[in-house]
Amino acid sequence: MAAGTTSSSSNDAAAASAHRPGWAGFSSTTRTWFLGAFPTGPTTVQERAWAAIGRGENALVIAPTGSGKTLASFLSAIDRLGRLDAGEEARERPEPTDGVRVLYISPLKALGADVERNLRRPLAGIAAVGPTRPISVGVRSGDTPARERRRLRSYPPSILITTPESLYLMLTSAVRETLRTVETVIVDEIHSFAGSKRGTHLAVSLERLDDLLERPAQRIGLSATVSPPQEVARFLGGPHPVTIIADDGRATPEVTVAVPVENMARIPAISDRRTRMERALAAPASAGGGCGAQPSGLGRAGSSQAWRSDKALGRAMAAGRADGPGAGVPARVSASIWPHLENAILDQVLTHRTTLVFVNSRGACERLTAHLNEAYAARLGAAAPTPQAPVHRESWEMGTGSHTEALAAGAPVIAKAHHGSVSKEQRLGVERELAAGELRCVVATASLELGIDIGSVDLVLQVAPPPSVAAGLQRVGRAEHRVGGRPRGVIYPVERTHLVDAAVAAEGMRAGAIERTELASNALDVLAQQTVAAVSVAEGLTADAWFSTVTRAAPYSSLPRSAFDSVLELLAGGFASADLADFSPRIVWDRATGELSARPSTQRLAVASSGTIPDRGMFPVVLPEGAQDAGRRRVGELDEEMVHESSPGDVITLGTSSWRIHQITGDRVVVDPAEGRSARLPFWKGEGLGRPAATGLAKGVFLREAQASLPAQAGAGESEGERALRHRLTEAGLDDHARANLLALLREQYRATGALPTDETLVLERYEDESGSWRVIVHSTLGRRVHEPWAMAIRERVYQLLGVRPQTIVADDGIVLQIPQIPPVEGGLPGAGLITFDAAEISSLVRSRIETTALFAARFRECAARALLMPAARPGRRTPLWLQRVKAGQLLEASRQFQDFPVSVEAARECLQQYYDLPALTDLMERLASGRVRVVEAVTSEPSPFAHPLLFGYASTLIYQEDLPHAERRAQLLSLDPKALDALLGDGGVAELLDDEVLAQVEAELQHLAPGRRVRADAERIADLLRELGPLSAAELAERCTDVDQRDPGEDARAYGADGAGGDVERAVEHSVGQAVERETEHTVERALAELAGARRATTVRVGGRELWARVEDVPALRRALGAEVPDWALERVGAGGAVERRAAARSPLNDLLLRYARTHTTVTPQRVARAFGLGAAEAEGALAELAGAGSLVDLGAAGWMEPAALARVRHRSLARARAAIAPAPPAALQRLVLERAGLDEPGGGVDTLAQALAALEGVWLPAGLWESVVLPARVADYRPAMLDELIAAGEVVWQARPVGDAASRSGSARARAGSARARAGTDDVPAPGEVAFFPTDSALAPVAGEAIAPGEPEAPAGRQTGVTGEGLWQLAREGAATGRSFEPVRRALAPAAGPRAAPPSRRVRSRRGRRLMMEMPRAGEVTAAGRLSLVVGSTSWVRLSDAPAGDEERAIAQVESLLDRYGVVCRDLALAFGASGGLGPLMPVLRRMEETGVILRGSFIEALGPTQFAERESIDRLRSFSHGPGGATETPVVLDLKDPACLAGRGVRWPEPALPAGLGESAGGHGEETGGPPVRRQGASVVVLGGAPVLYASENLKVLISYTSEREELARALAALAADRQRMLAYQGAAAVRRRTVVESLNGVTSLEPAVSDLLRQAGFVRDPKGMRLAVGPHGATWR
Repeated sequence: MAAGTTSSSSNDAAAASAHRPGWAGFSSTTRTWFLGAFPTGPTTVQERAWAAIGRGENALVIAPTGSGKTLASFLSAIDRLGRLDAGEEARERPEPTDGVRVLYISPLKALGADVERNLRRPLAGIAAVGPTRPISVGVRSGDTPARERRRLRSYPPSILITTPESLYLMLTSAVRETLRTVETVIVDEIHSFAGSKRGTHLAVSLERLDDLLERPAQRIGLSATVSPPQEVARFLGGPHPVTIIADDGRATPEVTVAVPVENMARIPAISDRRTRMERALAAPASAGGGCGAQPSGLGRAGSSQAWRSDKALGRAMAAGRADGPGAGVPARVSASIWPHLENAILDQVLTHRTTLVFVNSRGACERLTAHLNEAYAARLGAAAPTPQAPVHRESWEMGTGSHTEALAAGAPVIAKAHHGSVSKEQRLGVERELAAGELRCVVATASLELGIDIGSVDLVLQVAPPPSVAAGLQRVGRAEHRVGGRPRGVIYPVERTHLVDAAVAAEGMRAGAIERTELASNALDVLAQQTVAAVSVAEGLTADAWFSTVTRAAPYSSLPRSAFDSVLELLAGGFASADLADFSPRIVWDRATGELSARPSTQRLAVASSGTIPDRGMFPVVLPEGAQDAGRRRVGELDEEMVHESSPGDVITLGTSSWRIHQITGDRVVVDPAEGRSARLPFWKGEGLGRPAATGLAKGVFLREAQASLPAQAGAGESEGERALRHRLTEAGLDDHARANLLALLREQYRATGALPTDETLVLERYEDESGSWRVIVHSTLGRRVHEPWAMAIRERVYQLLGVRPQTIVADDGIVLQIPQIPPVEGGLPGAGLITFDAAEISSLVRSRIETTALFAARFRECAARALLMPAARPGRRTPLWLQRVKAGQLLEASRQFQDFPVSVEAARECLQQYYDLPALTDLMERLASGRVRVVEAVTSEPSPFAHPLLFGYASTLIYQEDLPHAERRAQLLSLDPKALDALLGDGGVAELLDDEVLAQVEAELQHLAPGRRVRADAERIADLLRELGPLSAAELAERCTDVDQRDPGEDARAYGADGAGGDVERAVEHSVGQAVERETEHTVERALAELAGARRATTVRVGGRELWARVEDVPALRRALGAEVPDWALERVGAGGAVERRAAARSPLNDLLLRYARTHTTVTPQRVARAFGLGAAEAEGALAELAGAGSLVDLGAAGWMEPAALARVRHRSLARARAAIAPAPPAALQRLVLERAGLDEPGGGVDTLAQALAALEGVWLPAGLWESVVLPARVADYRPAMLDELIAAGEVVWQARPVGDAASRSGSARARAGSARARAGTDDVPAPGEVAFFPTDSALAPVAGEAIAPGEPEAPAGRQTGVTGEGLWQLAREGAATGRSFEPVRRALAPAAGPRAAPPSRRVRSRRGRRLMMEMPRAGEVTAAGRLSLVVGSTSWVRLSDAPAGDEERAIAQVESLLDRYGVVCRDLALAFGASGGLGPLMPVLRRMEETGVILRGSFIEALGPTQFAERESIDRLRSFSHGPGGATETPVVLDLKDPACLAGRGVRWPEPALPAGLGESAGGHGEETGGPPVRRQGASVVVLGGAPVLYASENLKVLISYTSEREELARALAALAADRQRMLAYQGAAAVRRRTVVESLNGVTSLEPAVSDLLRQAGFVRDPKGMRLAVGPHGATWR
């Protein structure tokens, strides 16, 4: 028995004699009420507890749930507080107490509220029996409103119910004064605290409470599941003895294990949930529709709607077998156990009054609740009709397990969810409904595991085995929650292997074999938090006194003084380095006197970031402002990852209700109710730590004993051992199906591997999978906490032996390794040698590698937050996990400079002791070495039964890793390599981009010289300046300080001068006032420095011949790095601490000093550093270069060096300043720039002009027919096809059809392919390419021309590429895999085929013979499809094309440069319209890097083009000249095809509103021909641009014209330009085009025959026609009037 504890047992006669005095000592009023409420009198446990409490002893009461231990702990205090002294009965109202007398600590806020409600009954009952003193009860928790907290402070209750976190907050504020009268502390459900850091935190808080009291408070602990009692008693009492009162006569719980199907290996197929719901709609419910009605839409195991296999169900469906009502609904089947399980649970719920269902995760809680309600609605026929509103966009696609079905409005709900992510109000409502009998079922997690009174519960169901025996007992104890009641529970396994865990849990629960509690000892992060809190409120606290207080708490009883001192060093700023210069010390530690004192923000920090529960970055879910009818807005909370995968409009389920996401902000999710809607089920990550090793050993013992009962050979009949095992399983509560399934599972596993994994046997199974890789499975029962570090060592062993890194997945039941294909190994694949290690070797390996794991980084983040090193920027608001990780990562890198950084030590301890069970692992290795544990190797042809769940976990981890659509893979240009970009773009000239004013401003801010950045001139702020900036002189400190009233020097003088009339007098007064303020500030600084020197926190040093002030922590570095003269006492004081030791690989003292200097300046040069530290220029330059080589500084060339964070700050502001200095130009200026660059304003001539045009259009995909009909003739005045063929034949340009796999080609050429398909429907024609692009052959985007292809040579000579057929060659060309030495094949494919002649015009005289001859006679000159293909393919020579060899980075740069050359400005709209697939997003890394290197600028250069625009400086200057230069009056109109890449109308330049000059009639309004929207972008449609602005739109046949100008002259010029352009185009197309009639029918909806309109058109070259105004064109393109 542990020291300091005593035990009280029912067999102890001496203790029994003391029972009566406790009960007898109560007042008659208390006894009378108790016997009236409980006629049977007190229980034995209550009597023994009262006796111990009456003697003033600390007591640990261990009794089953419902045995009355909570009332026993309170009744003694109630009797003592309410007892009236002699003669006081006459008092009507005694004076209340002036402080809290009884402190009740609950692990849950809900449990505390429940206890407060339950206390009302005895208080009211006792008061009704006789006169007593009034006893007040209060509750303080995190949900208590501020007004109520103020009332509790002013009028403290006699009994205060609180939580550990609220107790900590009270002890850290003025409210602690109300706790000085505490006499009794009751800790309920103490087992939930003892083994966690929360309990460690509470233990220190209890010792802090005792320091407030005249005598230590009596402590009473309550629990139903404690093991070992002595350890928990030590936790409760600390240094004081504790009497253990255990109930030896507890009732054995009735625990059974049930399986709803006969064979879990072949689960009967059943219609899925959606089909069952639809069938429920098709058939009304049975008459009565009550709870016992036979289900109509829900198949039960073994019923007519369940089949043995999916094949049987398929045969029945194929045969048209009707299967009851609703069978006509198309069925989707599921072979999962969940439908059967849900059906069995629903049957249990319907046969009991109240049922509590426990699950092991919040996601399972929400899912099971939703499915139970759906199944219940299906039974009642209350499912919602097929919804008219669209179903949630992801509901059906994600599978039936990830969403809920829609229920009819007002449908009955049989179950509700209860878990920690549901709001407190909803949880309380669920508890009240269940207690009142209004709710039949609650599905809960551990939120209802602890002592909350939810009324009488008939049955507890556990889905999947409980996480531990203790948890199982707590959960089952919710049933029959009364004195003398016997708990009843049913465990439902979900997988076959769960049967073993369920059997072990059932036996353990019946035997009360609770897992051992281990205290979380010497938690340094909790110690740091409690230290800051204690120092913030205690005056004169010394380190020795605080150490004494801390070590009284049981978790810190063995705390080494060195570890304690290291925490004080951390909090006092003793870990000094440049990386931690921003870390403000939390306390002040005077090493000479040992006194600990607070800094100005210490208390606020301790209160704002309190507790040990880690911040998981959860998003609160709330209703909109004003949407709640009553109560609070909070609905619950969601995991950050769940929120990131959701979007507004999604419907989710939370707390049994459906909610539509209205808005997602940075710190909350706003929702609206969405009743009756299909909804997604939420998920939460990271639940559970894994099975304890002790539970795993118990499972191993069970399997070993079961294995001894199995027959050695199959088919020998049931042996005696099997009958004994079956009997054992019956006694453990397994039903028939569970026993049969478990026995079958054990037999199959034994036959597959020859042994079962037990406490004495490990099974090493391996088999070769379908890919040829080896799967190695280590079967072990010890749990994930042992397997995680073991897998780490196995991975290293595999790498050492085989040279490969295996993929590993770890679970509670084993480890899975996938070893890829490797060359044959001599002696075969290693077996037991892979998994066996020396105990010392594996311990050393795990300890040395722990800091490199993701687990360590996560634990470091949480430990740093607990230690108050990462305070929340906004207390009370969520901090995103990504931001927490960034801050923690920076702190972790800084901590690596030191040998024993306390947070790193604590994170490693937490990993090795809490998340890893290293002692259990080393014990396993020792047992393997001694032969007490053996390894059985088995090679199997397929996975064994025990391996199936392990492999499922492996597959589910990796299944979506590479599941990306092709388009998304192409869009991964977002992740371009920054090093490759640096190499391609360069980094020169960065210093030239930095604005001088910004440099000065940022440096003033970093140096605390800028207005608003100066600090108050007191000791603490000056200490912070010395920490951040390093050694400074008194004058330099004064420059950075304000006076005591926080006035800047000269501020009052400036204010005085502003109020005065001006003149010499005012200036003199201003000067004198400024001098006075400066002198006052200097004196204040001197006093503060004297105070720091007196406390030996700062001292003077001589650096470079200057006398500077430095903090004491910097003295060793200054001495070692610079040889500075420092006082001896400073060195002695630092040496006496001895707590901070740097690593051998840490940064040198000189480099650390220079890095801090660089972080508080902008540009640093060797000369500047040399002057500051008294160094030689060469030495300073060498140190700076060394820091740059380590990545701590950025080399700016001749300008010097700069720290990366400072550089980012300066560069960001410089770029912002440059952006703000640029005024946006109108969109017309951009159109003018594009026309100028395309040469469309003044088209040139000749091959050279064509070459320039093709280079500007590099990589632009356009319809094949558009190039020579529109694009090239518009840019080259004398364009001829031979010019293009000349460039292609010379190898300067290559053409390529758009590859079929290109994402954009699927939409861009859809119409072209559809057109060719329509053409082929009438004749077997040669299809033309859809889109074509031209590339200069030296472009990074250009495909590479390969070997020649000879069409039609199946037997090619040796050494030549075998030829392909003409059809195959043309297919390669259309797919972008081949190109021709000219463009002639495309021209011929685009030319119309000579098909059947059109029917002649209507004839007046018809002849039968003539018609027959006309239909049957062949025509001269008709070419067949084969001949046409031969003409196309044979028109040139061919070569193969392959992708450009350039990398992704080089291609991205080429795309950006091409866009910049063509348009001058790159923005989202232009990138989407003319760039590559993905728009601007994939190009952003290149654009940002080009901006940072000064190649381009970012800003708003063009109006209405969005906020993200990039342009070169030359382009910006040209845009400005266009915006200020002459406009359309002097410009030449330019006619553009709407599909021309240079046409920005509707893409970069908005369409203006239609307008007509005066006198032409009224515009009909609107834009387009049919819809009134923007003009239709059809091929052949044109726009006339004048001065960069659209002036006139013309449809493809000129039928419709739309004017956008009210100036008659501009419209006339536009019409003339349009007519001339069409005449030139018709002449180019030949006589057939000239014969076509081109008639203008309307202008802005006004008929063209209107006299004013017709006159304007006649002037432009049109003539009157019956339908309108016809374009006048001569036979050869000449115009006539």
